[in-house]
Amino acid sequence: MKVLLIDPPFKRFTGFVNFYFPIGLTYLGAVLRDAGYKVSIFDVDAVQKGTDIDFSDEYRRLELYREGLNNDNHTVWQEIRQVVEDFKPDLVGLTAITTKFGSVLKTAEIVKKYDPTLPVVVGGPHATFLPELTLKSDNIDVAVIGEGERTLVNFIKAVENRGDIHGVKGISFRQNGFVHHNRPQEFIEDLDRIPFPARELLANQTSYTSEDMGVIMTSRGCPFNCSYCCHMWQRKVRNRSIDNVIEEIRQVRGKWGTRQFEFKDDTFTLNRKRVEMLCDRLVSERLKINWSCSTRVDLLDEELIKKMKKAGCNVVKLGIETGSERILKETKKGVTFDQMREAARLLNKYNLFWSGYFMVGLPTETEEDIRKTYEFMKDLNPHYAGLGVYNPFPKTELFEQGVQMGLLHSEVEVDHFFNTNPKDYFFINPSQRVANIEKQKFYELLVFLMDEFHKHNTKLRNIIRRGWTRRLVYLREPILMFKDVKKAFKWWRAR
Repeated sequence: MKVLLIDPPFKRFTGFVNFYFPIGLTYLGAVLRDAGYKVSIFDVDAVQKGTDIDFSDEYRRLELYREGLNNDNHTVWQEIRQVVEDFKPDLVGLTAITTKFGSVLKTAEIVKKYDPTLPVVVGGPHATFLPELTLKSDNIDVAVIGEGERTLVNFIKAVENRGDIHGVKGISFRQNGFVHHNRPQEFIEDLDRIPFPARELLANQTSYTSEDMGVIMTSRGCPFNCSYCCHMWQRKVRNRSIDNVIEEIRQVRGKWGTRQFEFKDDTFTLNRKRVEMLCDRLVSERLKINWSCSTRVDLLDEELIKKMKKAGCNVVKLGIETGSERILKETKKGVTFDQMREAARLLNKYNLFWSGYFMVGLPTETEEDIRKTYEFMKDLNPHYAGLGVYNPFPKTELFEQGVQMGLLHSEVEVDHFFNTNPKDYFFINPSQRVANIEKQKFYELLVFLMDEFHKHNTKLRNIIRRGWTRRLVYLREPILMFKDVKKAFKWWRAR
């Protein structure tokens, strides 16, 4: 059987820079390949990557995505049609997040137009948390709930053997006009049993740099209870062994010459002892790599930062979210501003490039709260400051709060994803994103913030800092340095 796995397009429509790597599909590709199937992975956004990091006009650019969804003749859809026709799959699997679910629906439609009998399976966070909505599309046959490695293989075997799919754990499907939910699939306790991601199965190999290939997950799960977040792997954290992680690093370094890696764990420094062990191994084995990670401000201290830097860490990403004490409590992050300041101080002391990510537009936010966020960003002075407008995702505490406040629909139809800007999903009235700020004022504040954050990120010293952290990558692949210099000059000129 031939299986085509597709990550549908999103950034291709907007021109924004795309740092995403389809590691989930490469894991699925690996287990399917080992089960004897022929697999190809098509990451549509990687074909033609955008370069823009100026998000000041993000809403307008996202309208280009919506327009593209409704344009059957768009180049992106032509590419997908061609890939399907050339590969001639027996089954197609799509990964779905809510933000680009419209693109998932369109891709499924293209597959069914090619062959109405082809099974279309959708997995990922959207299918996991919203299987009924996912299966409202007649072009989607099955939703995979949660971790997909075992589930997808078992489903395909059942299809091959013309067996009863009612016994396949971890799937939902339509039956007699109703959505039927099978028993959940147990999590894989020993992550070392999962083969390394099959990066070599990516259909468009030349679209990736060595750095892209360096995305690694050393654990699955997050134990925290942030009110804006939901957990596909739930709150139990499972870890790979250090030996297993080191082996993957060696493999990727050998195959693709990767020197800059990214540990994509939800909270990398959650287990301090484990991080120390990994750092010690990276040093003792003289792998000579750099790496980035994401974590929390309350899970860093001076000794750990020193050890991480010695082991090659050159970028740390932190979720700051807000400068308002009241809003911080609503996010239920369980951290303090003093902890944020201390983490910033230590990262600056040891000259580690760090990114702070902020969010505005939460349901009860006020103009004063937003201004506090801006002032706190200036106070912390991260080397890179990311700003996002809060997007409500179902099954989160903040989403339920928005429903109760009359700001959000509890449910929507599939057509909604074709007719609505992704920033407006689930809003009853997109003009009223927050309860306490009028549309025009919120828009003015947002334009101001986006502009100020962009100016901050394109300060010459911050651009130079970013480049310096990547010097090992540049030594290995000088072409990346020239591309980055070109982009940096463009960003700086556009200030």
